Amino acid sequence: MGRAVSVAFAALPFAFGAIRAVKTGSDVRYLWVALAAAIGALVVERTAGARHSAGALSLATLAFCASGAAGTGAAMLLGTKLGPGILVVAASFAACFAAAILTRRLHRSA
Repeated sequence: MGRAVSVAFAALPFAFGAIRAVKTGSDVRYLWVALAAAIGALVVERTAGARHSAGALSLATLAFCASGAAGTGAAMLLGTKLGPGILVVAASFAACFAAAILTRRLHRSA
């Protein structure tokens, strides 16, 4: 059950990006932002999680920061200006990936 919840959290940003792409017909920027945010979280989980016995919450917090930064950076590379809109989107995507890592780690340790 924990693994399914983790996958659902990680899939949310991509689902949101896909919905946005379908509704607009051509705007796939949110999919790129979701991919960048996922990579940011994955890098943290693979490097910090493998090298240290970091607690689940501290690893999820670090993943949130890296994921948010990667998502924001990707959006800016795509031409979006830094502002509240992209910060909310990047933080939301980062929260999803951090929650996925947290639930996965808690499920694995149980």
